[in-house]
Amino acid sequence: MESRTFWVLDDDDRTVVADLAVGLGRTAARVLAYLLLRAQREPECEPATMVQLQVGTGLSRSPVSNAVTQLEDVGLIEHTTVSTDAQGRPPSAWQPTVDLVSSRRRVYEAHARTLLERAAGIFSDESSTADGPPEAAGDDELTVALNWHPNGLHVPLYTATASTSTSTWYDEYGVDVGLEHCEGSLRALNRVRSGEADVAIAGAATVLRARASGAPIVPIAVLYQRAMTVLYTVRDVFGEQLRSVEQLRDRRIGMPPHSETGVLGRLFISQTALEDAIEIVETAGEEREALLSGRADVVTGSVTDPQHLERRGKTVDTLLVTDHFPIYGPTIVVHEGALRERRDDFAAFLAGTAGGWADASREPGPAAARIAELGDDGPDRVRATFERAATEFGGSDDTREHGWGWQCERTWNRLRTALEQGQLLTEEP
Repeated sequence: MESRTFWVLDDDDRTVVADLAVGLGRTAARVLAYLLLRAQREPECEPATMVQLQVGTGLSRSPVSNAVTQLEDVGLIEHTTVSTDAQGRPPSAWQPTVDLVSSRRRVYEAHARTLLERAAGIFSDESSTADGPPEAAGDDELTVALNWHPNGLHVPLYTATASTSTSTWYDEYGVDVGLEHCEGSLRALNRVRSGEADVAIAGAATVLRARASGAPIVPIAVLYQRAMTVLYTVRDVFGEQLRSVEQLRDRRIGMPPHSETGVLGRLFISQTALEDAIEIVETAGEEREALLSGRADVVTGSVTDPQHLERRGKTVDTLLVTDHFPIYGPTIVVHEGALRERRDDFAAFLAGTAGGWADASREPGPAAARIAELGDDGPDRVRATFERAATEFGGSDDTREHGWGWQCERTWNRLRTALEQGQLLTEEP
C-alpha cells in the first residue's frame, strides 16, 4: 500500500490559529491557518483535499466540512479539484484566495459585518422608533467613550490605536478613533445618547436598564464575555474569611446606587435567599472608604478593586457575581439611529478592535505602557490586569466557536429576566 506524508499544524503555529480564531472561531481558524501556512511553505503545492485537511488540522470530517463551507462563503478559500490516476470524479480540494496578511484582514472585516448583523437580529424586535442619532460634533473621528479611567481592561482598544509599523488597526480599516474616559458605564452610555460620543463601552446591566427606559442604544459586540463585578471585604473588618453567600446574612453591603457594580450587586443579593437579611448601604463611589471605616462589612466593585487594598497590606476576600449566573461584561454600544446611518464606520471600528484584541492577547506590553502613562497603575499591573481579564472573563464557548465579541439572545434574555425579577430593570438608570 502506498503511504503519503502530510504536513500538519503544530505548536509553532498556535499564534496564527489564535489570530484567525478572533474572527472565525477555533475550528475554521485551524482549517484556514493550515491552508495558508501550507501555501506559504510550499508555494507550488496542490490544493488540499479533505483527507489532507483532516490530517493536517487534527479535526474530523464533519467539522472540517462545516469550516470550509464557512470559509468559502466569505471568500477566504476557493473550491477546486485535484487530478489523480483513479477513475471517476476528481476529489474536491481547497486553497486560500489571498496570503496570510490579507486573509487576516479579511477575517476581521467579515467578522465585524457578522457582529453587526447579529446585533440587529437580536434587538430588532424591541428597537425604538428613533429616526436618527443626535447631531454629533461634525468631525470624521469616531469618539469612543470608555467606562472608566485608563486601566488594563482597555488594553485591546489602546492596542488597536497604536502603530504597528506604518499604521494602526483602525487605520487599516479607514476609521479615525479617539478614546475618552468617563466615570462609569452610565456616563459613557449617556454620551452616546446625547451625540457627544459615537461608541460607548458599558456594562450589560446598564445597557438593558437604559433600553428599558426607552434609550435608543444597541450593543453591537461584547468586549468581555463575563461581568467582573465582585463583593469583597477585608479580613480585619469582616472578622473571618469570606467564603460563601450564607456569610452575608445580617451584614451591611456598600454599593453605589446606579452604577453597573451596584446594580449587579443588588441583583446578586436578589438571587439569594438572604435579601431580607442584608442591609444595603449607599456609598456613592467611596466603597473602599466605607469598608475601611466600618460603615460597611462588604462592598461591591470590579475584580481589580481589591488590589488597591492588597497593596496597603490588607487581606482581601471576594465573591464573584458571575459564579452564580452568566452576565456579559463590558459591551460595545452605539446609538440605534447611527447604526443605520454609519454602519460602515462601525464595521471598521469592530474590525480594528478585533485586530487589537488579537495583538493584545499575544503582546499587551506596548498598550500597557501607554495606559500606565495616563493612569495610576504601572505597566506591569496594567498588563497583569488585562491578562487576567482576558483569561478569566474574555472568552466563552460562544467565542471559541464564533470569534471575539459574539453575543447571544439567550444570555441577554436571562439577564433581562433576572433584572425584572429583582425589580431592577425599570428603575431610572
